[in-house]
Amino acid sequence: MLPLHSLEEFTASMPDAYREAFDDEAIALHAALVARRSGSTTRVEIWKDLPERVVAICIVADDRPGLLSQISAALVAHEIDVVTAHAYCRTRSDGAKEAVDFLWIRRVARPNGSIGPIRARDVAAIGEMVDALVRGNAKFDAAVHFARAIRTAEANTRVRFENAPRGEGDGTMLLTVEATDRPGLLLVVTKAIFRAGLQIIGLRATSEQGRAIDRFHLAEQDGKPLVQARLLSLQVEILTALEDGGADETSSAAAPP
Repeated sequence: MLPLHSLEEFTASMPDAYREAFDDEAIALHAALVARRSGSTTRVEIWKDLPERVVAICIVADDRPGLLSQISAALVAHEIDVVTAHAYCRTRSDGAKEAVDFLWIRRVARPNGSIGPIRARDVAAIGEMVDALVRGNAKFDAAVHFARAIRTAEANTRVRFENAPRGEGDGTMLLTVEATDRPGLLLVVTKAIFRAGLQIIGLRATSEQGRAIDRFHLAEQDGKPLVQARLLSLQVEILTALEDGGADETSSAAAPP
């Protein structure tokens, strides 16, 4: 069991949105999982099995630009779909910035509509790929080994911005992307954000009745306020990427550079 002071330190280091989303039992499990990273580059573990072959995993790594895109690429490469996602950033007691991301995932449905289980070895394989991408031992674009039908008609896609609530960072913005839910959708959007040079401070992603609703908390890398022209450029980038269907995700497997 994690010492009480370590649990309290972890809880205090996480943002308010995290403490509102999870109960004490879940927080204790998360704190122990994060502690098991223990100096490793990344840590990926199952923390909860759910009905309908959904598995909740936690991914812990140093916070860095493009991390969510790398995680999304690893999932797409293993034909795993994201049902829901929460992404957080915390400052550890040593001053380092650490990403703590929770993803509810399941396998992409087979042609006959059945969905296979996700086992511990599958999550381990995902973890190995995430680690290889973060370390630079695998090529980013080579992580995706299938180009599923992730095209989304622009008429059915909404990309909008709003100011973040007070207390969540001056000059930061909330980006909401609503689109037809397809495998690889999160990867396409996170790559567009990464290319734009913005940092993702937080994420809430859900899927309801075939529609994906992904909400990103964004900031400039240098902390300056996001200006309107920047937002319009990102909006065009995301809509174009969705319309193109992630055409650059064409390689067959993760491989050393």
